[in-house]
Amino acid sequence: MTQNNWRWCNKCQGLAFAGNPSQGVCPAGGTHSHSGSGDYTLLKDVNVPIPYGQDNWRWCRKCEALTYAGNSELGACPANGTHDHRGSGDYQLLRNLPISFAGYQDNWRWCFRCQGMTYAGNASPGYCPAAGLHEHSGSANYSLHQA
Repeated sequence: MTQNNWRWCNKCQGLAFAGNPSQGVCPAGGTHSHSGSGDYTLLKDVNVPIPYGQDNWRWCRKCEALTYAGNSELGACPANGTHDHRGSGDYQLLRNLPISFAGYQDNWRWCFRCQGMTYAGNASPGYCPAAGLHEHSGSANYSLHQA
């Protein structure tokens, strides 16, 4: 299954779900701003391994962001405390693809401070709710499908 309506926030560089009435709390202040974003489609609740896929990515019900839930730390949430994944599906993202595919955008990275999925192709890595700016050390190169 797939789910669209995931958008890039031009304030924090994060990936957030835009299909709910609330756009979610942004670590850069206010709510996420999706102006200029494409529509990203993610694989959701796929019960088979996919080559180059990584599962355990979850939606945070408090800030609307996509965050990694496979570590012992859930990550700092801009809506206070840590991310809350209750009600989330299990999203699978493609990482470190050996070639580029039409319709996919690479240079998406995991921030080890907040556990969020953020775009690293702009001059600033974006605001992190854990501390200052997102930190991509140790991240794979993720590729997201643009609808």
